[in-house]
Amino acid sequence: MLSKCLQITSKTHHLINYSHRNLNINFKFWKKLQPLCDLKNQTVILADGSRKAAWLKDRDLVDSFVPNIHTTYDTVRYGLKLAGDKGKMFGEPLRNKSGEVEWKWINYSEGIKQADRISQSMRRIGLKAGDDTKIGIFSKNRTEWLLADMANHNFSNVTVPFYDTITVDDMVYISNLTEIPLIFTDSEDKTKLLIETKPRLSTLETIVQFDPISKSTRDLATSQNIKVFGFKEFANLSKLIDPIPHVPPKPDSIASISFTSGTTGRPKGVMLSHINLCSVSSLLTDFEYDKGVGERFLSYLPLAHIYERCCNVSALMTGGNIGFYRGNPENILEHARSLRVNTFATVPRVIDKIHKGIMRSLVNQPIKRNILKAAINYKLLHYKITGTSTRDTWVDRKILKKIQDLLGPDLRQITVGAAKSEDRTLSFMRGAFGCHVFEGYGQTETSGPIVVQIRGDISVGNVGIPIPCAMIKLRDVPHLDYYVDKNGGEILVKGYNVTKGYYKNEKATKEAFTEDGFMKTGDIGRWTSNGTLEIIDRMKNVFKLPQGKFVAPEGVESLYISSRFVNQVYVHGDVQKPWLVAIVSPDVAQLTAYAASRFNITGKSIEELCKEPQLINAIQRKLMLITKTHDRPKYEGVYAVHLTPVQFTSENGLTTPTLKNKRHSLAKWFEKEINDMFHQIEQDEAKKYLE
Repeated sequence: MLSKCLQITSKTHHLINYSHRNLNINFKFWKKLQPLCDLKNQTVILADGSRKAAWLKDRDLVDSFVPNIHTTYDTVRYGLKLAGDKGKMFGEPLRNKSGEVEWKWINYSEGIKQADRISQSMRRIGLKAGDDTKIGIFSKNRTEWLLADMANHNFSNVTVPFYDTITVDDMVYISNLTEIPLIFTDSEDKTKLLIETKPRLSTLETIVQFDPISKSTRDLATSQNIKVFGFKEFANLSKLIDPIPHVPPKPDSIASISFTSGTTGRPKGVMLSHINLCSVSSLLTDFEYDKGVGERFLSYLPLAHIYERCCNVSALMTGGNIGFYRGNPENILEHARSLRVNTFATVPRVIDKIHKGIMRSLVNQPIKRNILKAAINYKLLHYKITGTSTRDTWVDRKILKKIQDLLGPDLRQITVGAAKSEDRTLSFMRGAFGCHVFEGYGQTETSGPIVVQIRGDISVGNVGIPIPCAMIKLRDVPHLDYYVDKNGGEILVKGYNVTKGYYKNEKATKEAFTEDGFMKTGDIGRWTSNGTLEIIDRMKNVFKLPQGKFVAPEGVESLYISSRFVNQVYVHGDVQKPWLVAIVSPDVAQLTAYAASRFNITGKSIEELCKEPQLINAIQRKLMLITKTHDRPKYEGVYAVHLTPVQFTSENGLTTPTLKNKRHSLAKWFEKEINDMFHQIEQDEAKKYLE
């Protein structure tokens, strides 16, 4: 039936681009859902040259999704009002006897009570109210993380989150800079690390571990004159005092100091106020939160990262249910299914793995592969014409259901941020999963998102329009040959979501803002013809080749990641060298299969395959072909490739916690290999191939 309707055969390779141009479908019965604004004119230009969302019309910027909810303290209580006392708040995954995942929940009423007990106990040990008191959280995502955060805000204290992969030196620096007296942890290992580092931690007095504490750890703490408590044990201290009235924060009170992971130098502490965090919820206007309370959300990206943090604030503001992922990264999809998520917040690396995994499973089944592509084309056309997503078509029921089951039956939207997504992957996710996929862009300094795509817009290559609490303008960057009227400029942002500045760093704060109060993002962008923003690259990443051409390496990487042979890639350039080179961490299964089928190389480990000259040359040629097929100039192609079995991870310091390349670290890690590639190119006289 599908083959006849869509006129597909095993040779319809043109469908790979997920284009609907060849489909002959009667769509008169499809009803159109109007988007927030004309998709051809999504922003309006203000008097100062900045832009805001067109759908705001004459309205001022919006400071919250819910009027007058401007602090996280009020956010939680508004969530309670929506969800009711018994409404599910935080859930933890448990495996039953059959090995299936079940969820254990606490409700809103109990969550607020537990946070109150913790905050009362903090008064019991002498911690003062107000944002002069900073409290650390050194833990993976779990219920107690957010309970501790809520407890801090009951008395206007400030949360300082630590990444799970933080170095000891950075931990010491941050703790001493913010003068932290108490840190919450989630494991004996972290508690012991803090105790052993106590001689360098000048203000740390107390550690509260979410799980019970062993005698050996207590003894170790005693030897270093540190007080340690289990979470429940600490909560019981509240029984020793009469309840003290809360000191709720004001909108301008500091809620959190989020330290940027950075690639060089010391991390900078971004001060985020309560209104900063709450204003980001204004983007929910275009999300499907008109379905009622109880939206289910899986928390698995690090809560120390602002992307996950703002997602949680928005979920609580709408009376949502937050389930926390535990265990192996391979369990993320299983947890999403069992939770029956409505919103799946993710990063490009995750959706790329989903896309490649599905297509890889069909690599030897060309007919099924082309049927899938045709089905996705059909769904994208349906989306474009109706302005909304659905899972109710015959294509969903007959072809796409198994794919959609990967993330559960109730998925309505996917948000993608923290890095640039590959265009084809975005189109695949929109078509295959039958839900809205919103790509966005933001920074820690803007409390997360600055721009997000709106519902009904399935275009790719852009990251949307300013969220309702922000406005954006571009400025020329002459030294990089970027001009607003020509090809783009540096992105500047102003709004309720923008930080007050960097903690105890007036110099950096002053440098971060223009005279008229816009924050400098350090990113290059350009406006598209429909008023959406396209991200080009970080200013500091853009470099000029000796022949006078500028290269934005992240854009090159985003093309190459589409190759089925590429798991991860780092593109490197040198201002003194006229060529680009690449470090590629290959897809093991794809490289192994290709080595056997193309070169009859079998029985070798991935370490051995990465050294095979035939494979190295083949991958380099394939990457150059991608450059050509995307109509990119030849100087943006890589002239040499090094294959490595090393995975780029946050654990080995090669990526940020949200899996973005740390360019400085990668350049240092692979310094020898990069130099060897440049030397080899010079020997091969590759200059004659340049334009």
